[in-house]
Amino acid sequence: MQPCGFCTVRASLPTICIFGGLLVLAGCAGTGAPGPSLLDNLLGNSTSVAAPAPEPDKGCGTPAECRSALKTMIDDPKRGWVGQPQPPETYANGMRLFAYRALRKRLNCSELSLAVDEMRAASKALSGPVAGMSPDQISRTRALNSQVESELVKERTRRCRA
Repeated sequence: MQPCGFCTVRASLPTICIFGGLLVLAGCAGTGAPGPSLLDNLLGNSTSVAAPAPEPDKGCGTPAECRSALKTMIDDPKRGWVGQPQPPETYANGMRLFAYRALRKRLNCSELSLAVDEMRAASKALSGPVAGMSPDQISRTRALNSQVESELVKERTRRCRA
């Protein structure tokens, strides 16, 4: 008996989610410059060599730099970046948001509270115009910020006392 198409898609759901997240990250990091698109770079359709990781929160210009910086944030055992509010444009590339999403089950209660507070501050900072960000970019960043904040609040509620 052949598996149905739904079963095949369901079995690969984690892969789809990871790929989708990387596409969003690539889209958020777009510069609009001519040349190969960030999606081409992400999918390996470019001959560029991976650049060294930038410092967390210093931004990234290519998908390879963003992935490397995101990995650095996630792998940082001290997580000193957690709960450190940033200028609104810093959230546009999605690195902090994806790092919180990846770490939410590993953050302790104090870190979860700091992260929720940071997400709330970011939401306020993104509530109006932001220099260097288009209205569409602000809207996408606010939507992702809202999703991550909700996930962090649920995780904190599930594991931590108020």
